[in-house]
Amino acid sequence: MPIRSRRKIIQVKVESSYGVDAVPVVGTDDMLVSNFNISSNIRYVERNNALPFFGHQGQIKVGDTMKLEFDIELAGSGAVATKPGYSPIMRGCAMSETLTPTTGPTIYALITTGEESVTSYFNWDGQLHKILGAYGTMELRFNEGQVPVAHITLEGLYGGITAVAFGTPVLTAFQKPLAMNKQNTTFNLHGFAAAFQSLTLTQGNTIDYINRPNSERMQFNDRKSTGKVVIELPTVAAKDFESICRAETTGALALVHGTTAGNKVLIDAGQVQLTNPTKSENGNTVMLNMDLVLQPTSAGNSEWTFKTQ
Repeated sequence: MPIRSRRKIIQVKVESSYGVDAVPVVGTDDMLVSNFNISSNIRYVERNNALPFFGHQGQIKVGDTMKLEFDIELAGSGAVATKPGYSPIMRGCAMSETLTPTTGPTIYALITTGEESVTSYFNWDGQLHKILGAYGTMELRFNEGQVPVAHITLEGLYGGITAVAFGTPVLTAFQKPLAMNKQNTTFNLHGFAAAFQSLTLTQGNTIDYINRPNSERMQFNDRKSTGKVVIELPTVAAKDFESICRAETTGALALVHGTTAGNKVLIDAGQVQLTNPTKSENGNTVMLNMDLVLQPTSAGNSEWTFKTQ
């Protein structure tokens, strides 16, 4: 009997202790994801002894991780003071979580210490893959006429593959998303309400695999958040973005997606440097393409925040 590729469910749960199986439960810790991919990252070294003849001497395994990549639709939680269903994924991507009771929002902010690891279970038509001690990074993608998503990459320690009954996921914590358009989305860049075609914000976490005597782990080692934006080119009188790029000026970026309380996503970045301006054409409209460098304040960990409300 072949393994049917379309039958898949995934759970993610925050670990209490690093690398210790948090035992995600079907029906409680399920995640609604799309464009899913899983891969093994087995590290080897080659033997290279001096011998009087040619031939491959084989390889020795020195480490073993598994990587998950998928998209989650960016939508609210259904209520202003409720965590979104994808909360564990945000926390596993080195984000703190702060919930304001009654009024919301739920705020996810960048952190440099105190990162939380996650356990992920992925069941592919009865074949359960376990990934332990996983950390992640994300890329927020907003494109006109599309549903905004966060592209997630999680990598953790190999926890084995076993035959396990499929189970029935519960996905009611995930709200129906909205398309990015004039009715649903507002955007402001450096104080200007730009008509924008696309926005990408890349968290830029650097995560390394460490395997030494007495310690095997994934480790956060750095973060540099960047991005790209494509907007309709305004007149110089309306907003001189090229001069802003040349002056190395920083300014704010603000995006609100959604209009109904309980299904809003908000992105805020206070110190965004615009670089590398180039022009293109789209539908007989001149477009301005710019790279974004998201910088922290002197307090640190303040490049940008993600909120649901």
